[in-house]
Amino acid sequence: MGALGRLMAQENTASDLLAYLVELDPIPLAEVLSLPAGEYTALREARAGGRRSRLDLLVCRVGTAEPVAILELKGASGEHGDQLERYAEWAANLAEAPRLMYCTLDGGTTGAPPAPWQPLSLIDLFGAWQSSAHPHAAWLAGEMTSLLQQWDRQADGLIGSATGWYIPDLITRRIAAALGDEAEALRTKAGNPMLLAYRRHPGHNDAWLGVDLRCEGRDRPERPWLFRPYIEVSFNDPTPQAQTTARHLAVDLHHAMTLDTIQRVVKNSAVLTANKHGGLMGFRDFAPVFYHDKQVRLATQFKLDVCYVDRHQVADMIRAVMDHLDSVAAELHA
Repeated sequence: MGALGRLMAQENTASDLLAYLVELDPIPLAEVLSLPAGEYTALREARAGGRRSRLDLLVCRVGTAEPVAILELKGASGEHGDQLERYAEWAANLAEAPRLMYCTLDGGTTGAPPAPWQPLSLIDLFGAWQSSAHPHAAWLAGEMTSLLQQWDRQADGLIGSATGWYIPDLITRRIAAALGDEAEALRTKAGNPMLLAYRRHPGHNDAWLGVDLRCEGRDRPERPWLFRPYIEVSFNDPTPQAQTTARHLAVDLHHAMTLDTIQRVVKNSAVLTANKHGGLMGFRDFAPVFYHDKQVRLATQFKLDVCYVDRHQVADMIRAVMDHLDSVAAELHA
């Protein structure tokens, strides 16, 4: 990744670049935000209440301290805790409520921000300066917009060919959006993008089945991702009883979760590989041993060769596996 890519990959430096564009020419900012005619300035890291609340970009009319817009820029990460709610509460107490803009590469297409925040595409935001009368602003905006457009295209191409730092996050978010209410884009404890697809178990009200998809790191885009069909019971309350129930349900389904079976239900089956146990950790006393989280999310684990699939194909694979597990579980508990 080049120097500009490193700057754009970090929210703080991307916000600094945006503030610099405003310094060079504030007119495009007013146009892209649909602000009334006038002169505007932008402040970085302005405090909004407590010490934890620092705004990425605060837009004010020149000569006044009252903000007319607040911009929150997001690249790889999502919302930090309740920051959007805190910022909105602070803004609501101002004399005149400013526009609240949540700026991402997808511009709200992979999930709308909570009201009163409005989505804005980073491509549209930085692209507004491409027609600037200031030559330096127009050139810099052109370079940044071109890079963002390249990342946008790569997120829809072969996963293993992507070069942008936060493209794995875009991929998991777009897969989650394609799966609708049955998936959520998350992060692993190590901070890598992951996706959790889920569906209620047809034979147990407190159980879920699905697929856990994990990126193994951003430094080598060709590195295989983990593809883990799973059974889960009470993940947020992993009691001994929940662990026992999860184990019983997973053992019942383990033949449906191994590599040979999964390969029969998905297209692009050759991109999935497993260890000598077919995706299980092994066997103990002839019983299957699963990969697990908290002993209540029990999974088989495969390597997904991302050099030959795009996000659309992976979404189709996840749907096929969930349909398969759902069908087998329904038969077992009929």
